[in-house]
Order: sequence, then C-alpha cells, then structure tokens
Amino acid sequence: MQALEHENTLFAYAAEDLLALAKLHSAEVNVPTLHAMYQAGFPQGLLLLPEQDAQVQALTQRMSAILQEMGTLTPQEQTALNDDLAVDFAAIYLNHTLRASPLESVWLDEEQLVLQGPTFAVREFYKKFHMQVANWRLRPDDHLVNELEFVALMLHRQEYGAALGFLQQHLLQWLPLFAERVSQRSESAFYATLAQMTAAACAYCAQLLLEKGVQAVTVAPPAAPCGQQGAAETCGGAGQL
Repeated sequence: MQALEHENTLFAYAAEDLLALAKLHSAEVNVPTLHAMYQAGFPQGLLLLPEQDAQVQALTQRMSAILQEMGTLTPQEQTALNDDLAVDFAAIYLNHTLRASPLESVWLDEEQLVLQGPTFAVREFYKKFHMQVANWRLRPDDHLVNELEFVALMLHRQEYGAALGFLQQHLLQWLPLFAERVSQRSESAFYATLAQMTAAACAYCAQLLLEKGVQAVTVAPPAAPCGQQGAAETCGGAGQL
C-alpha cells in the first residue's frame, strides 16, 4: 500500500511539473514573473529534471542562471528583455517566423502541414479518454501545450498507461526535434533552454513510467479523420483540456 501511495505521489508531482512547463509555453511571460518563479524554486524543484543526469542538470543550471540574472537588471534592461521575450514568443508560437512549430502535425506530416493526420490521431487519443480541447481553432489538438496538459491529466487520473502511450506515440516523436530547432534559432536564452528542458522532462517522465512497469496504451488513428467543420462536436468527449 505504501509503495502504491508513493508511486501516486511521484506521478502527481510529475504532473505538476508538466503543467508548469505547459504554462510557460502557453503565454508571454515577463521578467518579474520569471524571477519570482526562480525565487520560488523553479527549475531546481522540478522532479522531472533529475540531479543524477549531468546533461539535464546542465540545463537546470543554465535556466537558473538566466532567471537569477533577471533579478539584477535595471528597469531599462528589464523593459528591453521583456520586448525580446515577447518577440521570441511570437516567433515560436504565433507567427512561426522561427520555423519551429509547436504543432505535432508540422513535424510528422509528410508535407509539414497543420491539421493533418497527426492532429486527428492526437484527437482520437483524447477521445479515447473522454477529452477534447476547448477550442481547436484557436489552439489545435496537437499543440505542445495541449499535449503536455493531457499527459499531466492522465497522471493525475492515475491513467499511467495512457500517459506513457501518449508520450511514446505522440510527444516524444516530435518534441526533441522542436527543442533542437528552438535551441538553435531562438534569440533568447530563456526559450532555447525551456524547449530543451521540456523535452528532457518528457523523456524522463516516460522513463519513470517504464521503470514502474507501466504498460503503454496505444490508440490507433482514425480511419477517416473527422472534418474540420464541427469537429469539436463530433470528435470530442466529456472533458476539456
């Protein structure tokens, strides 16, 4: 019983790590917010960034140094950095000028298009567990934020096979490519390091699940993807991400 409780607590913390990372990919952040996160223990307190992994710890130390330095900036320097962060966020997540899409379909579709087979495969996985995105037109099913939140939700629900299966079948198929591209092209050290940290955290989450003997749940893609019109009604489940 104690072993089971420990396992559930472990993955509850892992879920919170993924949600924290998802939030940073979801919206623009500013210098005061990021420095406050550092003072509250980010990223050192993340379970999914293990101390025994030298490469991961190098990422953790790099992010810590970035956030710590933010506390030493003058008001003028903070304003300049806030502007740089906003430009970089837009380049990655909004206008895609960085050519590092946060959408699975762009990485896995043969023609590198959005809302293709990979998107509907992700939607089918959500549907299997009675979930749908709140607004796929605003943020498609296969957006990084939705995928991270789905894994976190499965961990919270103790649907560990679903979490592992989704990581293996979806996130880990493209997230390392995204992280590499962002790290190479991002103008800000923050987003470059965040992308690499997120990929490392997801890989370690899958490793933990495998070490606990979890069997991955796989979900076959739909034979005929749901059409874009009315997709939320015809493809969704009871809950929302």
